Amino acid sequence: MKAYDVRLSQEQLEQVEDLAGAGYDIDRIAVYLDIPRKELRKEFQQEYSFVRYHYDRGILVVEAETGMKLAQIAKSGNITAIQQMTKLRENQRLVELRKRIMYGEEIDGL
Repeated sequence: MKAYDVRLSQEQLEQVEDLAGAGYDIDRIAVYLDIPRKELRKEFQQEYSFVRYHYDRGILVVEAETGMKLAQIAKSGNITAIQQMTKLRENQRLVELRKRIMYGEEIDGL
């Protein structure tokens, strides 16, 4: 099998964001984009990969938009939304603590 040079267009990078935000993993995105899985995964694992950046950004954008909508609903006094916001904050804090413990990353406020 010949080597495949992974260079995605801006449109493809936007598709990576959209698909990642919709919950697709990098292997399924490779199939969608008609790129060999092994090659896209190799590019994805590079330290300063545009593919990785757009993948992570796609997830973050969806999480942020969802969180902001949930916060608006919670501000209006919706008890269920308030409970979900509390759980979301606890989960975010847990992720931050894991990073600090496992990778030594500094966290503001600790």
